[in-house]
Amino acid sequence: MILGILSILGAAFFLLPPLLAVIFGHLSLGQCKRDPMIGGRGMGLAGLVLGYITLAGGVIWFLFLGGLAVLGICAGAAGY
Repeated sequence: MILGILSILGAAFFLLPPLLAVIFGHLSLGQCKRDPMIGGRGMGLAGLVLGYITLAGGVIWFLFLGGLAVLGICAGAAGY
């Protein structure tokens, strides 16, 4: 959950925190499924959700920046 929070709070520009949040979230949910006596299912789920949200936001952001770059290249080639 900590990596998910870090990725939302501003480390979203780096790929590592959201990826680790997703990986560790899946590991946590797997452990909770194998041994129901272990607590922390909610924290694992929260880290997983925050990691996926941040990854999706990062993909959308990079697509937006790529679109702006293409528009800039096209505008520069057209002489605007």
